[in-house]
Amino acid sequence: MDSSPSLYLDVLFARARPSTLIELRWRTATGMGRRFVTVADRAAAAQLVTEIGARTDVYVGALPRWRPQGGRAAIVGDARTVWVDLDSDVAARTLEPVDPAPSVVVASGGPGHLHVYWSLTAGAAAGVIERANRRLAWALGGDLNSADAARILRPPATVHHGRGGAEVRLMGGGGAPARLGDLVGGLADPPGAAAPSSRTRPSSRRRGDALLELEPERYVARLTGRRVGRSRKVRCPLHEDGTPSLHVYREPQRGWYCFGCRRGGSVYDLAAALWRIEPRGASFVALRERLTSMFG
Repeated sequence: MDSSPSLYLDVLFARARPSTLIELRWRTATGMGRRFVTVADRAAAAQLVTEIGARTDVYVGALPRWRPQGGRAAIVGDARTVWVDLDSDVAARTLEPVDPAPSVVVASGGPGHLHVYWSLTAGAAAGVIERANRRLAWALGGDLNSADAARILRPPATVHHGRGGAEVRLMGGGGAPARLGDLVGGLADPPGAAAPSSRTRPSSRRRGDALLELEPERYVARLTGRRVGRSRKVRCPLHEDGTPSLHVYREPQRGWYCFGCRRGGSVYDLAAALWRIEPRGASFVALRERLTSMFG
């Protein structure tokens, strides 16, 4: 795989309007330097990244700008990239079941730290991109603070000088541009977002319900008979699952989510699907009683 910044910049900007701008920033002795290069001149941008990155930390705006400013208001209205910032020793394994596959994955210098990008088949406004980024971060255990449209991130073929000169490099990718709905349509918004979570059925969101406080690792293991390891993934029992695609979150409010069949939710949702019980009305009462008996 091309280890220069060229492939990275192509993934992010090749389908942007040639007159729009790529924002470059780098650390200086007194603050931050900044330069804007047109998308049409990506080769010059790649050269600058390589030259500046050899001596200091350098960053690239993940989305093109329509004017030479770095804030959210300068983001183009038809952006075509979404991303997630993962910082975990199992980050790479977290990505294994994700479909569509990422367009490019960058090891950003810290142990297990990845920046993962997906190209989109159609442009979207900054607010739509940010909501998609938050959904990806919430689903994959990424950094919600890196979801903003004006985010600057480390490009490959540079060095993370704050980590003792750790190399920032390409790790993989190659996925074709994805439809935004195919990528995040089945994912939930983080708590506090404008839209309600699509993962948990209304019947299972009950205040004071002790079953909703169960650790997902505990009830997934008990209900599926499958041990939850360090990767926090198991083979999903709801479909043919050659590669473990059911992700088990640590927090009860996040529960579980399968990137293969795109189902998820709480202990109620998993038990209802496994036992083929409709979680509403009298059936829900019976479901709750059975789970209470099982977990106490």
